[in-house]
Amino acid sequence: MQNTTPIAVWSYLVAASLLEWALAKNLLSLTTIYANIAIAALAASQILAVAMVFLRLKYEPRGIVGIAAASLFFAVLAVVLALGSIGH
Repeated sequence: MQNTTPIAVWSYLVAASLLEWALAKNLLSLTTIYANIAIAALAASQILAVAMVFLRLKYEPRGIVGIAAASLFFAVLAVVLALGSIGH
């Protein structure tokens, strides 16, 4: 890993977190559904950045990466289904 990679990823995490905060506080003029989608996409990209760089999944065999991706998918699916049931 190059010396600049962790600094670049950390900088992205800080910038994405600030953008998520701005979206959550409605500082950017987006409707609620678009803001929620943008926040979810930013959160997913942050998880991916941490997993690939700091957990070194980039260097693991494909099977291990597949298991990690499947577990992430099912975790996100569980949260989406739980949040969907709140409105009923």
